Amino acid sequence: MDCQEVVEKMYLYLDHEILTEEERREFEKHLEMCRQCCKRYEFERALWLLIRQNGLGEAIPETLLHRIENVIAQF
Repeated sequence: MDCQEVVEKMYLYLDHEILTEEERREFEKHLEMCRQCCKRYEFERALWLLIRQNGLGEAIPETLLHRIENVIAQF
């Protein structure tokens, strides 16, 4: 698995969605070997946890969702 694929699958991994057991192993192996992706994962995981802890039960405004998607797409 390369860096681009790791970035594309990061939130699937965090949400425990869709990834097969083999894809999870490859994802984790890549993180162990790639410092840049590991740093990115740590940031995204912290953001993911913050959103989950503070945003439960609240709908995300559509404009905010688009802004977040645009920021993520820039990486």
